[in-house]
Amino acid sequence: MTTEPTLYYGTDPNAAIGHILTRAEARRLDPYAKDERKIGLVVEGGAMRGVLSGGGAVALGHLGFHELFDEVYATSAGVMNVCYFLARQGELGIRVYYEDCTDRRFWSPRRFWKMLDVDYLFRDVVMQVKPLDIDAVLRSPSRLLVGVINAREGRGELLDTKAIKSPLVNALKAATAMPILYNRTVEVDGTPYVDGGLAIPFPLKQAIDRGCTDILVLLTRPPSYRSPEPTWRQKALFRRLACGNKAKMSLLYNHHAEVAIAARQLALGISKPDRPVNIVTICPELPELIHRTTRDPQLLRQGAVNYGRKVLRVFGADDQKWDLDPIR
Repeated sequence: MTTEPTLYYGTDPNAAIGHILTRAEARRLDPYAKDERKIGLVVEGGAMRGVLSGGGAVALGHLGFHELFDEVYATSAGVMNVCYFLARQGELGIRVYYEDCTDRRFWSPRRFWKMLDVDYLFRDVVMQVKPLDIDAVLRSPSRLLVGVINAREGRGELLDTKAIKSPLVNALKAATAMPILYNRTVEVDGTPYVDGGLAIPFPLKQAIDRGCTDILVLLTRPPSYRSPEPTWRQKALFRRLACGNKAKMSLLYNHHAEVAIAARQLALGISKPDRPVNIVTICPELPELIHRTTRDPQLLRQGAVNYGRKVLRVFGADDQKWDLDPIR
């Protein structure tokens, strides 16, 4: 006898689903309908694991949720997922993972000085091959908040993309500038930033602190995952190679496991938020087959499809006929 996998987790998840669907129906009848809820979307990245939450974002677009969320929060690869989602280009953006990021021009362990070439990703892919409609992202009624690390101060921050003076692409590039693997900072309004994952695995606490009443969380790790503590060798190597303020960045790295564990416990409903809030969290199915460096195009695409179908089931939609375009 097989057991059906759990569809979702969180704190009062059914209430969150109900409020999201109620707003969606009201907006279907009247695009300008207002309510008293503040609904947030939180999206986790994780390099190539981001294809999972990316598939979820495409499914949200299929449901017509492009303008449903008051605030959208993301870290790392999740930032690109939500940008293509807000621009109504989810079907284009998801293909970046299995058609472009599998290319050695982006990922090459032999290129030890820049194993992840974020410059190539933005210059050639995001701006040309699969161009993101930057203006559409900026026009979106949803406020986009991006998790990054201030590399000078060694602390996590949220960049409000409607408030910064630098071009949006700078903030997006900073959010994906992974320490060690890319190991360069990106300036936004004169401050050097890198990928926020070490300090803000996904900005759920920040969404709660900013007053969201209902939050949908798309995670890219299974519910059983527990971040491992770094070894002393890993700590020493990170301190030697990290860009920015090495001492402060190293402190973030040394404690990132406990920060990530606390964030996941909050998302899964194991620990409770400091104030009343409804959280519904969707995770990938077990076992975990896609990792941060997975490069198999078919596996990546299927992972996105499986996750997207799960999101559709959570919101009561038919998932059997839904699919992504074939790999080109």
